[in-house]
Formats: sequence, structure tokens, C-alpha cells
Amino acid sequence: MWRSSVARFVRDEEAAGSNPVIPTHLITNYELQITNLKNKFIFLFLFIVISSSYAQQKPASKNIKEITILHWNDFHARNLPYRVSKKDSVTGESTSYYIGGTSNMLGYINKFRNDNTLLLNAGDDFQGTPISSITRGKSQIELLNLYDVDAIVIGNHEFDYGKNALDSALMIANFDYLAANAFVKSENKTYGKPYVIKKIDGVKCGIIGLTALDLMTLTIPKNVSDIQMLNTDSVITAGIKYLKKKKCDLIILLTHIGLDNDKKLAKKFSKDIDIIIGGHSHTPMFKPFIQDGVVIAQAGSYSRWLGKIDLKVDVKKDSLLSFKSKLIETVMDSAVYDKAAQLKVENMVAAIQGDLLKVIGTLQTDWKRGFSVESNLGQWEADAIKNKLGTDIALLNSGGIRKDLPKGDITVGDIWEINPFGNTLITFEVSGSILKQMMKNNLKNRVNEINELGSSDMIIVSGLNVVYDSKKVLSGDDDFVLSFKVNGEDLDENKLYTVSTNNYVGAQIKKYFGEFGEEISFTDSNIIDRDLLIEAVENQKEINSILEIRLEDISKQEVKN
Repeated sequence: MWRSSVARFVRDEEAAGSNPVIPTHLITNYELQITNLKNKFIFLFLFIVISSSYAQQKPASKNIKEITILHWNDFHARNLPYRVSKKDSVTGESTSYYIGGTSNMLGYINKFRNDNTLLLNAGDDFQGTPISSITRGKSQIELLNLYDVDAIVIGNHEFDYGKNALDSALMIANFDYLAANAFVKSENKTYGKPYVIKKIDGVKCGIIGLTALDLMTLTIPKNVSDIQMLNTDSVITAGIKYLKKKKCDLIILLTHIGLDNDKKLAKKFSKDIDIIIGGHSHTPMFKPFIQDGVVIAQAGSYSRWLGKIDLKVDVKKDSLLSFKSKLIETVMDSAVYDKAAQLKVENMVAAIQGDLLKVIGTLQTDWKRGFSVESNLGQWEADAIKNKLGTDIALLNSGGIRKDLPKGDITVGDIWEINPFGNTLITFEVSGSILKQMMKNNLKNRVNEINELGSSDMIIVSGLNVVYDSKKVLSGDDDFVLSFKVNGEDLDENKLYTVSTNNYVGAQIKKYFGEFGEEISFTDSNIIDRDLLIEAVENQKEINSILEIRLEDISKQEVKN
């Protein structure tokens, strides 16, 4: 009605040859109707936007499910919160705060967990603090029982106290533990389950567990004498076949094999595997790595990070549609941390603490460990062992040192945490020519590993100074050692030299030093490394460790660490 009144008036005025001036009563009515129309349009627009947003938030159909994976790895018995520092990128100022520990990790898990959550642990919960060593891992199983975890893969450090000790600790476990590639010969079965199926909000998740591929060289041989490592490809293929037969919507590898190996498996099995949750390489992956469509994630180490992956899954097509992933730092927060877990840990520690808090010396410079590079902490330990055992040389593995220490007081507990394995110290004797061949093999292997992987477990030396050229190694030139001195004097190839090391290196002598054409006879001192080092700190009192270059590469090959 209002439209026809205005239109008729305009036509009449135009026909009379004048500009149409709409009467006030018509304008008012017109504006009112326009306003009403605008309001109706805005309401309709908002309804469409809200409906669209709601439709995007909800799964498009009942076949689309949303679940979350929470994961962590390489906890290494860091049951108590510990201090870290972070430098402000703008001001350069450092701030310190507490993170990690059982109470914080469990608190953050509970904060983000709901009925649609799959909780996974990628191994190496044992070894790193005195409570784990003293209880032979049982403390860690007791604490893992608090998490209501869906599945755990057995890591290499779970075997550090021997298979029998691990068997005993796992008797109280209330969770599924996996290791499809570790076969117990005497029992004719895999160590734990090879795979397990968990149904999360209607999504059937098939999980295959893989422990460290080189398990047999990562621990003392007697600890795994009843274990046989199975072919990785074969056990994965068998697992995939079984899980597909059970109509799993997602197939997940839960691994303790390191990021580089995860990438290789993702490439090989990309048609069947959806996700790899990994550990062992201690890699904090703030963004997952995508290898041929497979999502690979890992959450660093020492309880600092909790991994969170939100997934959208089509259960009809058994496919992963999309994901969002992040690492959450487990910063101490009174509103988050689990008080009951903290009390349990404190009671555990109090029961064994005793002399661990005793101050035995003062550190004037930070002790820094290194994996692929020389370190002042490693060199101090090698010197202490060489001097105590009276050998010409000491050779240690960098990977055996597990903690840095800032300058200040040194406690008995610090030495336990730096050297948690309880290795005994051994000695042996070799000729100068064999010693040179051993070091050449080690350096050649080191150069090639760094070239391939970016890092290598560097041998820590005391009493040796060797200069070499990594470019010559890579070119195939065997004459790459330019200088070789023992305690400041040129190597005498005909002389017998005494060497000290730990029983792990002795047991894995070919891993570190290759083939050198001679059988070595070891003498066990029966001295535990940390006991010797505690005594060395007590005797020295004030320690100022200055880093030296003892293994010098004139070509300065670049390493990750």
C-alpha cells in the first residue's frame, strides 16, 4: 500500500513537469517501512551467519567425530617440578619459573581431558632421578597409575634395571603397555601387547607400539639377554592387517624410536598409518611434521611439554579429515597442578632422601653437558675417573650424562641426577696402534653420523688430544688424523696404554670403536661412577671447569648440538 501511494504521487508530479516533492506524511510512512525492512533484513542476515557458524562448529553428519590426543614422552623420573629460565627476546632479561613434575603434568592433562580424549605416553619414564634408581622403576609405575593413561610404549630406559626388575614393576600397572618389536624368547611372546584398540567417542583407534630399534646397544647386554628384536616392517604390517580387520578408523604408531626413524616409517606406510606419536629423540615439536600425509608429533622431554592434537575423523570412510596441534608448557599453576599427586611424590622422595640434600662442594662455573660436542662437565668427569683409577686415558660416552648444573652448591642428589645409571667403572689395556685405530674408527663414524643425522654421541676423552680433518673423512681419505698425543706426548704405537671407561661403553665397545682386530680383556673396579664422582667433588670442594678442545676438527663440521 505505502509503495503504491509514493509511486503514484511521483508519477503525477513528473507528468506535471515539476520535481516530485514527496509529502511529509508519505515520507514518514516510507521511512518507517524502510526501517522495518532493514530490521527484517538484519535479523535474517544474523540468523544466516549464526546458523552457518553453528553448522561449522558441529560435525556435518553423525559420521564425523572430533577427538583429542594428549601425549608426552621421555619423562625420565622428573617427578618434582624444576626451575627453567627464559630470555625475553625484546629486553634480553631472563625470568625463571617452575615447570613439570608429576603434579603439573597430571594437572594439565586433567585440564584438557574430556570424554573424547586418548591419552598416550611414548616411553622412557624410568631413569633420571634417584627415586627411579632406588626403587628400580617401581616409583614410576605407581605414579603412571594416577594418569588413567590409555597406552604406553616401553622405552629403552625401562630396561636399565634389567628385564626382571621391569617385570616386577609392571605387575602393578593399571594400563596397557606395548612393544610389538621386542620379543621375549623364554616366554614366546612380545614384551607387553603388540597393539591395542581404544574406542573414543565412537572412533576406533588402533595403536601399534614400537620400542627403540637399537635396544640391544642402548643398554647393558645382560639386561636384555632374553629379548630378541623383531623386524620392524613385519610387525607393523601384521599390526595394520589386524587393526584393519577389526575395522579401526585410525591407525596410530606409538613409538620410542626417534624422529628420523618416525619419518622413514611414515613414508613407507603412509597408505595405512594416520598418526605417529613419538619419543626417544627428545624433540619438542611445536608444529607436527607431515610426511606423505602422516601426522608426526613428539612432546620434548622431562615433563616440560604436554602435546595436544585435536582431530576430526570420518568414521564411515576411516579417514582423518583435519587436525590442530600444539605443545602446552606445564608451568606451575596453583589452579592447575594436582595436589594429591604432588603429596604422593613428596612422600616418596622424603622416604629416600636422606643424604641426597647434603652439600658436598661448590661449582664456580655452570656445568654444561654436550651430546655431539665436547663439554666442561664431561671433561671434568673423565679427568676425575682417569685420576682416581690411575689410567693413562679415560673414554666416556656423552649420552651417559643426563643433567646440566648451574653454578652454586653441588649436592649428592645432583651427582645422582647427572649420572643416574649406576654404571661400574672398568679398565683395559691396549697398544698405541690399537688405540689409534679405535679412535680413527670412532671419529670416522662420528663424522659420517653428523653428515647424515646432524649429531653423534661424542666420546669424552681425558689424557688424549687428537687433531683431525672431517673433510678428508667425507672424501674417503683414510689419512685424516693430523696429530695424536697422549698426555702431551706423541703416541707411541708400540707402547701399552691403560684406559678407564664405564661398563656400558665396555659392553658396547664395537658400537663406539668399530672393529680393531684385537680382543680386549676388561677389569671391573666394582666402583660405581657416581660414588667416585661424589668423592671427587668432596675432595676438590671448589670446582671451576674450563672447557678444552681435546678432539679438534680443523674443518669444523657443523653439528646440531
